[in-house]
Amino acid sequence: MPYELGGILSRCNEDDYKVFVDIIDNYFSFADNKKLESQLLAFHENPSESNRDVLNRYMEECIRYFGSADLAYLWRYLFGNDEPAGVSVGEIIDDVSERLKVTQKKLGSTEARLERLVVKVAEKTFFDLTPEKQRELFIKAGLSDEQQRNFFEKIKNNKAIFLPMLLSALGPKIVMELVEGLIIAVLATYMGREAAKQLLKRVLTKIPWWGEWLGPIMWGVSLGWLALDIQSPAYRKTVPALLYLGIICLRNGPEEGDKIWSDAD
Repeated sequence: MPYELGGILSRCNEDDYKVFVDIIDNYFSFADNKKLESQLLAFHENPSESNRDVLNRYMEECIRYFGSADLAYLWRYLFGNDEPAGVSVGEIIDDVSERLKVTQKKLGSTEARLERLVVKVAEKTFFDLTPEKQRELFIKAGLSDEQQRNFFEKIKNNKAIFLPMLLSALGPKIVMELVEGLIIAVLATYMGREAAKQLLKRVLTKIPWWGEWLGPIMWGVSLGWLALDIQSPAYRKTVPALLYLGIICLRNGPEEGDKIWSDAD
């Protein structure tokens, strides 16, 4: 089974790679943390394409390992002919989508499916916030009181228009920042506190206005729909890894264009 994530991982900067190292870090698995850290150090010292490729390939191996059952992975690793061992990225997307109760079309490229996963999870996260936090978020994003009233009135009976309305009111750049911030809040739920702190620092270098709003969300808000999902060690890796891959995909604009905001199913 060929490598599938090289094109996406090649868009990572060093901070992105550090996020993946924090996500993958696990001393009770077949994944070799020291090997991953040494490859990241090699890339830091010499960001050549060859060092990037080595790092990308091992990161994908780790992600696909966590998406596989241990015994099945070990069997493939020892006796299989495929490289890397482990299930396909498409199977992991299916599994994570089902786990998060996100309707996910199986058509489309890996990139398009990761983007749709991120959009749907961002929607679920927003609607899990308290009304106070939702309004606070909109104030930070620049929505007037009148726009907020209009927005909440319209989505009361049709949540599907949530993102199309935001896109119309705020434009794609701000909507992308909102989506990324909501996903970061989810990542923090899965990652350890120290790793989440480092993640927040990296986010704030790019989107400073998230600081006052996102910090309390990361530490103080319980996202109820995630309560059961974070109990599984494997999902603590595959869910944040796929969501962060989706963020990276969306940075260059959605593969499916504006259609993604109204048709993420």
